[in-house]
Amino acid sequence: MPLLRFRSVSKKWKLTIESQRFGQRHLIRRKQLRGPDVLILSHSTLSLEDEPLDDRIFGLGTSIVWTVKLPNTCDMYCHGTCESCDGLFCTFGIYSPSVVANPATGWYRILPLSNYQHLCQTYMREGYVDFPGLGFGRDKLRGTFKAVWLYNASWFVPKQDKVVTYCEVFDFTTKAWRYVVPSSPYRITDYYKPVHLDGSLYWFTECDDEPPMVRSFDLHTETFQVICKAPFAHPWDPGHLTMCILDDRLCVSDQRKDFTK
Repeated sequence: MPLLRFRSVSKKWKLTIESQRFGQRHLIRRKQLRGPDVLILSHSTLSLEDEPLDDRIFGLGTSIVWTVKLPNTCDMYCHGTCESCDGLFCTFGIYSPSVVANPATGWYRILPLSNYQHLCQTYMREGYVDFPGLGFGRDKLRGTFKAVWLYNASWFVPKQDKVVTYCEVFDFTTKAWRYVVPSSPYRITDYYKPVHLDGSLYWFTECDDEPPMVRSFDLHTETFQVICKAPFAHPWDPGHLTMCILDDRLCVSDQRKDFTK
């Protein structure tokens, strides 16, 4: 945050500080000098004007703590965004526009509703529909950010249709949602939010007769592939599986009553 004040020194300083290369070098240097910062978010039904400043979002770490006001249109967060996506985080909901924000600068962008969210608004009136988490990550080759909806097609197309899933991508360069074809040929479980690591997003697949598989989506090539089968015995309880990033590695765990694998 203190560095941003120097943008007013000159046009050259402003362009340098806002450049992608400078941001990456500063992020690496900051991590070397101290540990990672912690971001804590809280919900409130108050408007931005009525809400007390101290009750909003703040960073907690070895740096100075500050408070930033951001639009609170959603009630869910994407995984793995603070460290792996250069300090950006993303919120999303069923009916509300998703919001991508940088708490360090106060910058944010409200995304338009995706086709999937429009479908949910229609089909939710008729009953329950799957609602998996929104994926958010960075194309490591181009440096651009993308939001990704991957969802099962069974709620929205006839059962005899061969379409298994739909995939929608929001590219910040075009500022619009678009479909990715072909999408994943495997259903996904809607218990988890996808996680981001090294330019790819990861999901668990939904398999009736065998353990789930770990499915990846490369944000640069926009293609799917199976990484591996989850190393858990069948039958498995999808509510007990966890996927996360630890020390820049993809980790999965299966929680049991007596122990955790």
